[in-house]
Amino acid sequence: MENQYTYGAELLKKYEGFTARATWDVNAYRLGYGSGTITLDNGTYRKVVKGDVTNQANALKDLQRRLKEFEKKVSKKVGAEYWNPLNYKVKAALLSLAYNYGNITKKAIIEAIKTGNNKLIAEAVVKSTYNDNQKLSEGVRNALRKRRKKEADIIAAAPQSSGSGIVKLLILAPILFYGFKYFTQ
Repeated sequence: MENQYTYGAELLKKYEGFTARATWDVNAYRLGYGSGTITLDNGTYRKVVKGDVTNQANALKDLQRRLKEFEKKVSKKVGAEYWNPLNYKVKAALLSLAYNYGNITKKAIIEAIKTGNNKLIAEAVVKSTYNDNQKLSEGVRNALRKRRKKEADIIAAAPQSSGSGIVKLLILAPILFYGFKYFTQ
């Protein structure tokens, strides 16, 4: 059964690529699928240090564990009532963004998620990140822009969620109240 973790892992495997040996990346050593942590054969994990080596199976375990951690961060940031109703493909694409950025901090993206509208979320992903990473080379910036566009395309093409339970309850509350009143008279 596909969910945001399996679909997100597949996206990140493509975007990040696999590196068996720890290499320096911006601010830390990373390996596996762009991870700053290493999952060991016994299931424990720790911070990556120079000289670490991993295999694809352990890198995938690390990635799947980290996706769940990122989901907790994102859900807390935007609110579970807005996050939970989203389609798993929307969540996976947003988790890819969060994995790359460390979290979702762009106000425009957070506000778009709160609408539950896939098209608005996709637009916010592209527009709010377009001028990021000014210190990186133009080639790297263009690669990141293409990645954001692919994530946005996944979001826009995903089935539209029907909104949060709270919104549904607010819409149904008057109907339930007046319907109950009608039947009890």
